[in-house]
Formats: sequence, structure tokens, C-alpha cells
Amino acid sequence: MNNIIIGNGIDIQFGGFEYTNKSIIERALLYLKTGDFSTDVYTKEIEIWIYTLHSVIPDFINGHYDQLAVLNDEKEELDTFKSIYSRNVSISDIGFEYYFLLNELHCRKNKITNPERYYFQEFLRRLFLDSIFNKGKINKLHLKFPTNVIDYISSFDNIFTTNYDKNIELATGKNVLYLHGAFHVLDPVYDSNSFRNRLSDKPAEKTPVIKGYEHTFSNAITGSSGAFKLFAANQPELANSAIDKFAKGMQENPEIKIQMEEWKNSDNEIVKKLYEAVKLKTQEPDLEFSIDYSVDKLKSVEGKITFIGLSPNNDSHIMKIIKENAKVDIIEFYYFNEQESVDIKLFFNNKKVITESIVEFWKGKASA
Repeated sequence: MNNIIIGNGIDIQFGGFEYTNKSIIERALLYLKTGDFSTDVYTKEIEIWIYTLHSVIPDFINGHYDQLAVLNDEKEELDTFKSIYSRNVSISDIGFEYYFLLNELHCRKNKITNPERYYFQEFLRRLFLDSIFNKGKINKLHLKFPTNVIDYISSFDNIFTTNYDKNIELATGKNVLYLHGAFHVLDPVYDSNSFRNRLSDKPAEKTPVIKGYEHTFSNAITGSSGAFKLFAANQPELANSAIDKFAKGMQENPEIKIQMEEWKNSDNEIVKKLYEAVKLKTQEPDLEFSIDYSVDKLKSVEGKITFIGLSPNNDSHIMKIIKENAKVDIIEFYYFNEQESVDIKLFFNNKKVITESIVEFWKGKASA
């Protein structure tokens, strides 16, 4: 099989500076400065918080937050952050997803807990998604794709993307596998038709989706940590598996049923919700949490995988999944600079690796 994974390099190629990291942050700050946003989606206060996080970067670089990174993945992310940024790095030169790491560790340091901690994280997420969406302009980039590019992408058996936009799908008319979610797919929490909203607390009723900002309520996964993205992407499948087992136990084992019936009166809200979900599953066996991420598909693909528009230093979780997939035997990687070519060959030392210049690729494919 012939597979391709497309990253945001394609958006930068056809959208230019507007879709670079620097522009995403500068546009987000401009929205906040000019009031060009809905206060029902995120608030002006998040601007102050971003500047606060930026102001303590020297402390991050000097190691004052090292002890607050508890998980191995956090430690690795923090080490990487310290290795690539200086104390005087500008606010828009920091990878926007690193702000989620800074936010988490700064909240721990200052003992900021929920709900404030949650709102900082969620408003950062919505703000950056809003900026990437760019008033919907991002979903029009496919109109600039040359026929050569469209035909090339269409030739693959499986088309994966780490992007949130719909350009590949609109250009090719083919099914696209979104690894990190998509702007046009609502997160189950906000989707009134989801399994999650069949439970009694119905979160979609408490947080209605704001018209024109649906993309900020999407299932798009953000975060600096590859492990977090993988965890988030795997959650629906894990939840379905657990609910299936509980439902089967409730139906087939009288003792388990008696124990589980006690859950409905539990003081623990999570336990009560679990009981509701299991009970619903026994009544409607076809009910499932929607699986909107294609990570599992990536674990089972075979043959060759081509990378376009991705950096080997980003999305390490995707790289690890592919490395561990013994059915993938050939990697074709289009690099931006020679160091990326070296890095990718070192990483995929268990597979045949072909590397080519992305600059030359675009010259050939995008000239038609």
C-alpha cells in the first residue's frame, strides 16, 4: 500500500506567511488587542496570561520549573524547549503549542487549580484554533493547489493529515484520515447528538456552540506533548472498550449487576456517569463514543509511507507509531534542510529510508 502523511507545510506553501507559527501567534494577539473575537468563546484576560507566560521564560530557561515537570514526556518537552529558545525569545517566535506546557507548569508553580486552570488551558486552545482558522480563509487554500499536486495526493491509498483544515479533502474528493482532529468535526462534549450528551448532565446544553466559531469547539487536539496527543486520540476507543466490558458484565453476571447498580447513588460524579453510560449501552448496544482520530489506522497500515510538510522534530508520537509498525518497510521523507534528512534516517534505522528535498518537490509539482 502507498500511504501519505501531510503536515502544515502544504498550508504554508500555498498560504504563505499567514500560516506560519509566528503569524498564528501575532494574529491571535491582534484579535485580543482589537476585540475581534466573541467573549463567549474566550476572554480578553487570556492576553494578559500569554504575556505573563512569556515574561517568565528566563525562569524556565534557568531551570526554576524543572522540578514541576513530573511526567517523563513533560521533562522531555521542557528540555527541548530550553535547548531551542533563549531567555529573550520573542513572544511570537515560540511554537504556539509550547504555551500549553508553559501554562501547565506555571499553574503548578503558583498553585492555580480548577476552574481557573481549566479556563486558561481551554481559552488558549480556542484562541490559537481561532487564529489558525483565520476567519475561514484556511479552508480556501485548496483553490490554489495545482492539478499536479491534487493528482499526486489522490494517487495514494491512504491519505493522513496532522492538519485541522479540510483542504486535502476538498481538493481530492477522497476520504482523509485526520490524526489530530478537524475543524469541521465537533468535540463530543459540544455535540448534542453524541453518546456523551445522552448522559443526564448534557454538557452541550451548558456550553452552547457559538455560531461562526464552531472550529473552536471542534475535536482538534492541541498541546506540546506527543504523549498527550496520543492519549487524547486513543480515548474514544479505550472508552468504548471499557463500556462494552462493563455492559457485558452487567448483562451476564448477576453479582456484577448488583454491584454496579449501587454506582447510580454514588457521591462520585464520575462513577455515576459511568453507571449511566453502561446502562445506556445495555439498552442501546449500537451506542458508541465516536472515533474521530485515525491513530489506530496508522498502526495497521502496510508498505510505504511518504511524509510531506512535517518536521521530524514535531509529532514524535506519530513517528514512534510508524517506527513500531513492522508492516511499514519504506519511508519517503521530503526534508526542508539536510539536517532533517540526517535525523529521519537515524530515527527510522529499522526501515528503508528515501529522502528528497521538499523545495525541489514543490518546484516540480507546483509549477503546473
